[in-house]
Amino acid sequence: MLAGIAILHNCKEDCYKAPEPTVFEFVNASGENLIQNGTLNSSGIVVQQDNGNGNMAGINIEIRDDRKVVLKNAGLYDGTRTYHVYLTTEPVKTFDFKISSSQRADGCDGFTINNVTVENITWSAENGYYKIVVD
Repeated sequence: MLAGIAILHNCKEDCYKAPEPTVFEFVNASGENLIQNGTLNSSGIVVQQDNGNGNMAGINIEIRDDRKVVLKNAGLYDGTRTYHVYLTTEPVKTFDFKISSSQRADGCDGFTINNVTVENITWSAENGYYKIVVD
């Protein structure tokens, strides 16, 4: 008989939810996707996380079938981080972006991305990704 025994369930032991992916589409001024037209490829996109005091950490990327770029493991922290992007176009283009994220509020481990801000380049927030205009 188990009367009076409470069974505690801790969601953090049972679940982890990664933040929504951060996805970029790189286009020219005419709206053409630069990966699809051959201007950019995975080796021509370098993303670095600024860890402060001059320390940088490389961020892995993946090019999806739709020719958009997914940043791997971005937003896995509580706070705001700055990232630097280098595109090996002619000439080389650079821009920065910031991701603000926080601990999940639903009781599970993980983080939620609250805000992404892109700097030093023309961009727009689209449905599920950020369009970066490289001209």
